Amino acid sequence: MREEEIRTVLTKGILAPSADNLQPWKFRIGENQIDLFLDEARVKSFCDAGYLAPYISAGAVIENIRVAASSHGYDIRVGYFPEKDNELFVASLTLFDGSKEKHPHHRALPARVTNRNLYNRKQKIDSSIFLRLQSIAQEGKGFRLLWIEKKNPKFQQLARLVGRADQLRFENKRLHRELLETLRFSQGEAAKTKDGLDIRTLGGGPGSGILFRWIASWSRLQALNKIGLSRLFNNYAFFQMMSSQAAGFLIGPTQKREDYVFGGEMMERIWHEATLHDLAIQPMEAIPIFIINLQTTGAQDLTTEQRKSVEELRKNFFAIFGISDQNSLIFFFRVGYAKKVQIRSQRRPVESFVYENDTSRFRL
Repeated sequence: MREEEIRTVLTKGILAPSADNLQPWKFRIGENQIDLFLDEARVKSFCDAGYLAPYISAGAVIENIRVAASSHGYDIRVGYFPEKDNELFVASLTLFDGSKEKHPHHRALPARVTNRNLYNRKQKIDSSIFLRLQSIAQEGKGFRLLWIEKKNPKFQQLARLVGRADQLRFENKRLHRELLETLRFSQGEAAKTKDGLDIRTLGGGPGSGILFRWIASWSRLQALNKIGLSRLFNNYAFFQMMSSQAAGFLIGPTQKREDYVFGGEMMERIWHEATLHDLAIQPMEAIPIFIINLQTTGAQDLTTEQRKSVEELRKNFFAIFGISDQNSLIFFFRVGYAKKVQIRSQRRPVESFVYENDTSRFRL
């Protein structure tokens, strides 16, 4: 496979989702080979504890590469963590002659998007679609896609947990700082960095930019929280959930890092299939991120009261889905039908991901 073909494939690979759209990946390319790394400079936030969330995003990149390579007549073979003591070297992908037909998800590659709008409360999802998405998850040994549909009495309880988790995000100094660092407040800023969260993609309308500028000061946010501002974020997340038709949760069998990477592949596969069915999806990542941080760091950046809240969230969340600490938490999302997203998150130029010279930073 020629280098220009590989770079073309990588332009589709980097369409994968990542926490706060920080795109934490690097590539080393060779003849018929792509080595995938985490970019150490971009995996230092609260949600990156243990590199578990970045591993999920790396898995989504692998799935995108698999789909994109098919348009050039190639399949891929994946070697996970080829250097066992190098946690940043996620996978080595070998491209080989394969099917001459494009992958059925090829059309979904540029169309997959996070939809943060309120969804259509009345438009139901056919049960056959739920079964189809579940069958994709079952392609991975021990992986399961669990559903809580809106008609389930547990759904409202789950929505309240989601709201409480979003509220916590605005009551912690580190999380406040990291959110403000990733927000892009203008079209020009978003075009310049081509990463982070364009304020227009958050689904809050024109007022969201004003609100987030107003709470850019931590001291001001603390003062406003005393009169209930953080409850507004709680309520908005609750209403987002209640506008949806179901919540899905993809889990893996173990806490091994390979399960997080492979889980990311399954996540992207499910998201592609949902996209082809015109479904809207939004990852509701706050609860899994808090739980993962609790598991890997003991929630050291939270206050005692916040840690207790996360422990209670974890207990109730696990009870609703009937899972345990041994499972890997891959993809928790709401799903339904909604208006199409008009403004999408941008991606940096593919050249900024390709590692050309000094390999020492990857400890190879």
